[in-house]
Amino acid sequence: LALHPDVSLGKEVSGSVFSALLFLGVMLFLTGGILAVYRRDLRLTTGEFFQACGAFFWRFVRLLLFLLLALIPVGILAWLVDRWSDRLATDAPQEMLGFWVQVAGWIVVLFLLMAVRLWFDLAQVRAVAEDERAMRRTLLSAFKLTVGNFGQLFWIYLRISLVAWAGLVLAVRVWVKFVPPERVGLSFLLGQAVLLLWLGTRLWQRASETLWYRRYVSARPAPAGAQPALPGAD
Repeated sequence: LALHPDVSLGKEVSGSVFSALLFLGVMLFLTGGILAVYRRDLRLTTGEFFQACGAFFWRFVRLLLFLLLALIPVGILAWLVDRWSDRLATDAPQEMLGFWVQVAGWIVVLFLLMAVRLWFDLAQVRAVAEDERAMRRTLLSAFKLTVGNFGQLFWIYLRISLVAWAGLVLAVRVWVKFVPPERVGLSFLLGQAVLLLWLGTRLWQRASETLWYRRYVSARPAPAGAQPALPGAD
């Protein structure tokens, strides 16, 4: 559509950006309550759920700002990869060298993006589990925890991501082969199914991370002199 001069997509940009920011804000607000449910492994009342949402919202906003700072080096690396691959595509004697450099570079960039997201996911989990208010201290603790257990944590994160990507590929294949262009409603329903799949796998990741952290904390030896927890204590 963008290639047709009579089609103007610019007027839709503001609405799309607003919808994306609204969705981000809603999910950021709900994440505290969702993680609280996963941590306690029981159903909260509506009041308890929204109390947890409000308690952690501004802490997660601060974590989001730190996340944006952490993504700057990754963005610079992606820009350098694109520039380098473009230069090789025109100057290198091997015809496909620029393409393969871009593929390898973007694999590295994608890996770094997933690692950073895993780090900040664990920071959120830890903030809820420990009721931590100092987000810089939480980030440092989560970084050490992520680095020390990276293989195990990344495999948990990656295999669920693969389920989401496989579902997307399958949906695109179904859309291309079996959904005619005039079936707008069917295309809409298929798109909503993909979004539900991605939301479901994202919540699956958060539940898995929370469960891993609970098991990690319970497996740590108790500090010397610590009193045993009373039966039923949270």
